Amino acid sequence: MHNILIIAKREYLERVRQRSFLIMTILIPALMFAVTVIPSLIANTGASSKHVVVVAADKQTAELIRAQIQNSGDSRPDNGLAKKNAQAPSRYQVDLDTDTSEQKRAALTEEVKQKKLDGVIWATDDAIAANKVPYITRDTSSLNEVFGIQDKVSRAMHRRALKQKGLSDGEVEGALKPVELDPQNPTGGGKNPLVTFFTVFSMVMVLYITVLLYGINVMRAVLEEKTSRIMEVMLATCSAKEMMAGKILGVGAVGLTQIAIWVTTSAILGGSGALAISGGFKGLITGSMLVGFAVFFLLGYTLYATLCAAVGAMVNSEQEAQQMQFFVMMPMILSVIILVNILQYPGTPLAFWASIFPFTAPLIMFARIALETPKWWEIALSIGLLVGTIYGLLVLCGRIYRVGILMYGKKPTLPEIIKWVKYS
Repeated sequence: MHNILIIAKREYLERVRQRSFLIMTILIPALMFAVTVIPSLIANTGASSKHVVVVAADKQTAELIRAQIQNSGDSRPDNGLAKKNAQAPSRYQVDLDTDTSEQKRAALTEEVKQKKLDGVIWATDDAIAANKVPYITRDTSSLNEVFGIQDKVSRAMHRRALKQKGLSDGEVEGALKPVELDPQNPTGGGKNPLVTFFTVFSMVMVLYITVLLYGINVMRAVLEEKTSRIMEVMLATCSAKEMMAGKILGVGAVGLTQIAIWVTTSAILGGSGALAISGGFKGLITGSMLVGFAVFFLLGYTLYATLCAAVGAMVNSEQEAQQMQFFVMMPMILSVIILVNILQYPGTPLAFWASIFPFTAPLIMFARIALETPKWWEIALSIGLLVGTIYGLLVLCGRIYRVGILMYGKKPTLPEIIKWVKYS
């Protein structure tokens, strides 16, 4: 045990003092912020103004469409990710026209071609009766733009139909007012589903990146010492098992240090309000999520670091290591692929079996705990299988490691690896 702690201390101090540790500590949260927040901010602030012409047979219909398009407030329920700003000026300049002749349509279409107009809404009586209003625009591939205009024209037509039935403006507003669904869990209050989704997804991705990063770090550390022949000197004072355990423990401590820095910084900034972009994430990260994150980080890291240490002992170059690490990390990649489905449907059989299977459990069981805490026996079974798998891999990979760290020159074949396990 004394040798294990000495090796772990050396691995820990060596990596914490490196400049790359500081860079990654800052870079990973910045990358997560850039991927999840910045695109929406750019989409909301960087949109240019649009000049649109609404053509209808009567001015009242055209006015209804213009009112909806220029209404900057969204009448749909707030999703909790950003506050509505009903006072913000519309980015649409809308002109009206009641000339529905084909000559007028051709002239307006030509103006769109010449980039004098951004779009023409051709809301004639025939188009409205057919429930298919043409929208002439160069930006047909902009789905967000097209669906936004479609939604607003549809709302205007609903208002027109209700007014034709004799309803007053107040009655029309009441009939079209959306109903907000408030999801509530029987074991507690409901949470905003969109905010919960992005919170859990962000935490799962942090778990994925850290397990992947530090597992590969163990492999590279073993390979580096093997190629420099330091292993031969170290084996004079400690066993191969102690060396492998010390490396896994030391590099894992670096990962925990990095996560502790992220959590502490987030708590300080969040407490001071510096990260309160919308207030939607407040109270979402619960104690069970933090405990689950710590448990499954440690188990997932130990599982994959053990495999990576064995790979590092088997190969002789960085190129060989890169070829082998893909197969080792494939279950983690598979976990991310099926994660989106599980985030939407956490109670399916796929979610259950993926959270029980040891190689996908670190990500999937944590996601289930964060979204909808499963039964206690499911969590216990997942952890038990993980611990049992880790123990078996430590024995198996320890034998590969013991022989592989002293093998140089050529890449071992599968029969040779089986012999290492059998005879070591």
